[in-house]
Amino acid sequence: MAFFFSGGNKKTIFAPEYQPQDKMTTSHRIAFVTICCLALAFQAKGQSDVNVHGTVSGRTILHNGELPPLWSVALQEGRWNNLEGSQTLLTAATGISGNLKSGWKLSAGLEMDYSSGYDDAYLHAGWGEIAWKNWSLKGGKHIFDPVFTESNMGTGSYLFGTNFRPVPRITFELSEYTSIPFTNGFAEVRGGISQAWLSDQPSSGDVLLHEKYAYLRIRPGNWNLYGGLNHSTLFGGRRNGVDIPIDFWPTFFGKGSSKIGGGEATNAAGAHMGMYDFGTQLETPNGHINIYYQIPFSDGSGMLFWQGNSDHILGVDWHLNEPSWLSNITFEWFQTAYQSGNGMPDPYLNGIIFPKQVEDKNGFVEENFGIVPDHPLSLEEFKTILEDEINHGNDFGGRDGYMNNGMYTAGWSRDGHIMGSPMNLTREQMLEVRPDMEFNSSVGIKNDRFSGLHLGGRGDLNAELSWKMKITWTRNFGTYFEQYPRRYTWNEDEDYWFKGGRDQWYTMAGAEWTPEKIKGLSVGVDLFYDGGDIYHSFGAKTAVTFRLF
Repeated sequence: MAFFFSGGNKKTIFAPEYQPQDKMTTSHRIAFVTICCLALAFQAKGQSDVNVHGTVSGRTILHNGELPPLWSVALQEGRWNNLEGSQTLLTAATGISGNLKSGWKLSAGLEMDYSSGYDDAYLHAGWGEIAWKNWSLKGGKHIFDPVFTESNMGTGSYLFGTNFRPVPRITFELSEYTSIPFTNGFAEVRGGISQAWLSDQPSSGDVLLHEKYAYLRIRPGNWNLYGGLNHSTLFGGRRNGVDIPIDFWPTFFGKGSSKIGGGEATNAAGAHMGMYDFGTQLETPNGHINIYYQIPFSDGSGMLFWQGNSDHILGVDWHLNEPSWLSNITFEWFQTAYQSGNGMPDPYLNGIIFPKQVEDKNGFVEENFGIVPDHPLSLEEFKTILEDEINHGNDFGGRDGYMNNGMYTAGWSRDGHIMGSPMNLTREQMLEVRPDMEFNSSVGIKNDRFSGLHLGGRGDLNAELSWKMKITWTRNFGTYFEQYPRRYTWNEDEDYWFKGGRDQWYTMAGAEWTPEKIKGLSVGVDLFYDGGDIYHSFGAKTAVTFRLF
């Protein structure tokens, strides 16, 4: 599977308020009742090759801040409204899976939710899957979360992940690492491709979402090395009420498209986000350790990470066998403030200047900058002069604006939740904190430049009682779109609120009780505190879950 990017991704977006997308219909109720009946029928037959489960839960968040505490709502598939006050969530879910002949397996699942935060009852997820060995084909409303192969106590995946509601999609995957023929298990691969539909996006219509990933792993001993590339693309939809042409293969490879025209003819067709993921996994007598280094990017300049892209997520995830009171600890150091630097995206002087199109380079620099070279300028020398004179010595191609895009007003967000890391902050979140805040651009994500440290852990105190915790510190720098009111200017906003960085803490501590005498019951209580320069919020969450079968 190949991934390529060319050109830039220099656009703006507007992030909309939540609009219900998943109202419960008669067909939803029929599907839910049907799968419940199938699950009960299989259970009644007692077939050993069929697994069925069903759960119901009730959860409540109480808080006193401008926003709900981050870890009370984040990484929970968008079930909570992250702009609301205290709220309640009721869920009912069921699933069924069965093994067929010759390694084939069928499975399906449904979840219905009622959220007081959205004042809405809706089909949260509903999918069916057919699998053979490590290959699978899955359709319906389901999450796409391939970056981490096991759960951890980190801040979540920067791309994809569990921070937003499942959307309708079709996914084809080699989900588990599988040995490459003739390598005797030394080299393994996994990968997948997913096509999703983001229906009725405000101002952008029915936007399409194309996502894929590919990983290679080598295993020289009791440790391994892996590397992968993840790619997410928005395409189709409408702009200014006009349908945007679809040109799939240029979008797939991140190439320009004359069919779409405009900036898409020379830049990458559609809106693109990518992430490299490198790491090593080490088996030890007391568990295994995963060390990962991930590099996000949004265009060709950021994709060439060896040329100075300092944005990253560095993590150490340790799963221990002993002691039982500490089963998992995760540490992360993340930084997304660089984004190809604060240099202007392209050479700009009295209009956009493309160096290759200037024939008399010596005459150009003499006329505009008073520089008289003593020899004919090469293209590289000409670019260096342009960088020094009009870009403050910075490389062109900066101010990327991760997760934002002008052609798609919601960018990588869905119902107010970022489709990736919850460390990003949207327009609506900032307005909840500072109702009088004024903005210079229409981008919907107002804080996509941040750095920070995170520590998370969990374990079992005894057979019935477990604990978990997270503590996160961030320094937030907002977005280049707001720092420079125009893309091609060095005149900063004098009142830029994030100037110099704004510190913020997010904390969580919780416990869960699963009594042995009441099979299927679990009761959890979590406490939260967020504080710093952006907002303050103290809250608690209670959860009661019961597994019916």
